[in-house]
Amino acid sequence: MADLRKLIFIVDDDPVLAEMLKDHLSKMTHYEIHVFEKGEDCIEKLHLKPGIVFLDFYLNSVDKDAIDGLEVLQEIKKIDPDIDVVMLSGQDKIEVAVKTMQYGAFDYIVKGESAFYRAEKAVFNIYRFKKLQGNAESYKRLSIWLAIGFGALALLIMYLQMSGNIKDLPGWL
Repeated sequence: MADLRKLIFIVDDDPVLAEMLKDHLSKMTHYEIHVFEKGEDCIEKLHLKPGIVFLDFYLNSVDKDAIDGLEVLQEIKKIDPDIDVVMLSGQDKIEVAVKTMQYGAFDYIVKGESAFYRAEKAVFNIYRFKKLQGNAESYKRLSIWLAIGFGALALLIMYLQMSGNIKDLPGWL
C-alpha cells in the first residue's frame, strides 16, 4: 500500500500566512502540522518523514542568505522522493509553475484569496493519489500471484498427464 504519512510541513518566511495556512489545514485535515521559516530548518527535520510540504518559492525576506524554495524542493526530492511538495508563490507566472513541476512539485498554488482552498484541495488530491497508487500496487501483486497460481496449475496438470494419473481427454472437456 502507498505511504500515507500524516505530517505536513509548511515552509514560509511570512509567519502570518504560515500560521493562517496551518490553522486552515488543521480544521480541514487530521494531519499534524509543523511550520518553518527557513528551508534549511525544514531540511533538517525531514527525518520526521512528512507526507506533504507546502513550500514558499521565495524564502529570503527574513534571511537574505537563505536558500530559495526551488533549492529546498530539489533537496527534499533528493532526500526523499516520496514527499509531495506543493509550491506556494505570489507569482502568477506559468513559467515558474512549470519549472517547479519539472523539479518534482505536486502542485503550484498562487498566494491569494483562493490559496487556502487550493491548499486543502491539494491535500485531498495527494491523499487520493496515494490511495490510488496503493490500490494499483495491490492489483499488481494480485495479478502476479494469480499468474503464478495458473502457471503452477498448468505444470501440475502437465505432470499428472505425463505420469498417467489423468486421462488425455477428461470427461468435462
